[in-house]
Amino acid sequence: MRATHPIFLSLLLAATRADAAQDVPLAERVDSIFAGMPGDAPGYAIAIIKDGKVVLEKSHGLASVEYGSPFTPTTPFNTASLSKQFTGLAVSMLIEQGKIALDDDVRNYVPELPEYDEGPVSVRQLLHHTSGIRDCYAVLVAAGWRWDDAFSGEDCMRTAIAQKDLAFKPGTRYAYSNTEYLLLQEIVAKAGGKSFPEWSTENIFHPIGMDSTWFVDDYSSIVKNAAMPYSRGEQGFRRDLQQDSGVYLLSTLRDLGRWAVHFDRKLAARDPTYLRMVEPGALADGEEVPYGFGLMLGEDRGLDIVFHTGAWGGYRANIRHYPARHLSIVALNNAGDNDMNPRKVPQVAALFLDEANAPARGKADALREAPTVRPDPARLRDLAGVYRWKDDAITITLEEGRLMAQYLGEEKVSTEAKSDMEFWVSAYRAPISFSARQGKPVLLFRSTEGQRVEPFAPGDLDAYAGVYANDDLATLYNVDIEDGRLYIHHFRRGDAELAPHPAHIDRFMGDMGTVQFVRNSSGRIDGFDFVGENLGKLRFARKPSTPSSRRPVPQSR
Repeated sequence: MRATHPIFLSLLLAATRADAAQDVPLAERVDSIFAGMPGDAPGYAIAIIKDGKVVLEKSHGLASVEYGSPFTPTTPFNTASLSKQFTGLAVSMLIEQGKIALDDDVRNYVPELPEYDEGPVSVRQLLHHTSGIRDCYAVLVAAGWRWDDAFSGEDCMRTAIAQKDLAFKPGTRYAYSNTEYLLLQEIVAKAGGKSFPEWSTENIFHPIGMDSTWFVDDYSSIVKNAAMPYSRGEQGFRRDLQQDSGVYLLSTLRDLGRWAVHFDRKLAARDPTYLRMVEPGALADGEEVPYGFGLMLGEDRGLDIVFHTGAWGGYRANIRHYPARHLSIVALNNAGDNDMNPRKVPQVAALFLDEANAPARGKADALREAPTVRPDPARLRDLAGVYRWKDDAITITLEEGRLMAQYLGEEKVSTEAKSDMEFWVSAYRAPISFSARQGKPVLLFRSTEGQRVEPFAPGDLDAYAGVYANDDLATLYNVDIEDGRLYIHHFRRGDAELAPHPAHIDRFMGDMGTVQFVRNSSGRIDGFDFVGENLGKLRFARKPSTPSSRRPVPQSR
């Protein structure tokens, strides 16, 4: 493709043009962090805001590869879940006006929701992702939708209304769910007297000067010069999912820079509407939840950070605030760059953090730098096995005198022995250590223990075959056997093999998700759950045995 535009667009605001010479090194350092992206491919845009001023506004690459449209600071961009902070702000503003109370029952505003046996759900629990209401994306996919289907807000609302139970008792767990913030938008509309897109434009975006920012409630709307989403395939970049579920936010790098300046000023002024947004949630037992009003709360180099990311298809978005330093980073990417949010944005922020804010050296750093040792092979053999770690599994094997670690669904990676029981895993940038408990080894990885278990080996696969249904979602799955393997079939989603989960009895994994079969008191399987962090356990009951009319599609296997 022949480009007819500059490869790099670096726009410094008028207030900083006089200091352009000193900003050149900063632009070059940012370039080095985002290196490797050609100018005739999907690109990125980044803004750095310091002490109330945008000190760098830069874009690179294409918003549309098909038409060669450059990615600029004014390119409309689907921000995905980054938008949750504006829903959180809307709720906080209405709380300040006395139109919403945090402990209100959600059914006061959305009476169509069922009365849950697990207890009422409050506005507060929606905000902090502790309600137990399942994520509508995950539920719709379990109900037979494909990721390339067009989801609407109405689809998600019907999903929420149809389910008679929750993933867990409200207030007892944190589980991120997009449905909660769709419900909050409904609450804003009811309390504010206008549709959520109208209310947010009139009360948030226009007053701040974000005139190129708006919530879209019709995914088929035509938006001129918008960034298209892409991801890498075997033959290079390909178009990725464009539509979003429900009401989503289109904004630009420049507008989000204005928001960062506004947000920092409001926090510095101790405005209660904005301070409320950065207060952590809490579970019923008092455990703190590091999520405020549409904002994640954390720490970087000893400094408090307030941030949120967004990801949908090939869209990636990030806004990251360091309130104590009056520093904010805004980054957008339409190339499906999964390194941008967890790595590149923090690296950009580090350019403004002095050595006093360098990460404190901890035990992991010391272990990484410790000399490698050669443990007794017999000790290493004692550590090998399958460990149940959270809902996943880590398999430890001994190969050519070295322990290998394999996280569920990933490739094996080597470890470096630092002692008989401590190992550094470069691929994970983290250590794995072992201890003994009641004569059995226990694995510790990223502050979570894993127990060694006997690998699950299913016996008679016929026990799992049958038809399974969720009546709330009007969905059927057929599970059957072919060539000694278990398969699950759905009319729209097709066929997928179910492979045994190594660390959980009666649990299987496949392209359609993780399935936990459930036995009754007599030991017979009478249902299965789709399981996941934002699904909880979504039950499908086994139907009485009937002859199956399904015929496998050989080419799909």
